[in-house]
Amino acid sequence: MGLFYSPVAYVVLVVYLLFVGLLFALLVFAPGAVADPGPMFEWNHLALMFVVPFITMALFSEEYRSGRIETLRTSPISDFSIVLGKFLGALAFYCVIIGSSLVYVLILSAFGRPDFMPVITSYFGLLLLGMLMVSVGLFFSACTQHQVLAAISSCAVLVTFGILLQAIGGLLGSIITQPPAWLSTAQRVMTYMSFEPQMQHFSMGLVDTSHVAYFLTGTFFFLMLTYLVLESRKWR
Repeated sequence: MGLFYSPVAYVVLVVYLLFVGLLFALLVFAPGAVADPGPMFEWNHLALMFVVPFITMALFSEEYRSGRIETLRTSPISDFSIVLGKFLGALAFYCVIIGSSLVYVLILSAFGRPDFMPVITSYFGLLLLGMLMVSVGLFFSACTQHQVLAAISSCAVLVTFGILLQAIGGLLGSIITQPPAWLSTAQRVMTYMSFEPQMQHFSMGLVDTSHVAYFLTGTFFFLMLTYLVLESRKWR
């Protein structure tokens, strides 16, 4: 839980609040606009895919650099317990970050009557998204003792899933008017693997089990990769 004492983490929190506040001012809190916080939640992932790597970059990298990883390994807890503990600690701070955006929902409630079901599903979607993002950051932090490299690698993967896959799929669809069957399948796969379509449904008040499975499967996959990285380092 060292994140709660890190000044970098609170700088990240302020940056996130400023970005979400900008979304709120431009897309939601406009004169004559419907009291719908959905657009604010829909674009949250644009900030989070840069915010989360700064939360996770030191989780294992700092342990490697300082040598504390050997103390952890000789303690009477399993590697998977270490991975799970790091994951839950980072996820707890992530929940503090997204929970801070409730201030904007309260402001909107003071001036309008928003539908709270999309708000609930949006926060549920952000929680699932955070689980996946934190697991990705945790994996790259376990791969290197250099925090900056871990953050950059995490950002690259999150930007790929957050922006590039859907952009590439859309670009191919606009260039090729009659794509072959394999290309159409590839476009659908790239769209499904992107964060944005998943978050759009949550921000509209919809919870699709396929989207829930997407985030949970991805989280489990990267947590297992992190565990395998820790196990492999024992033999070096």
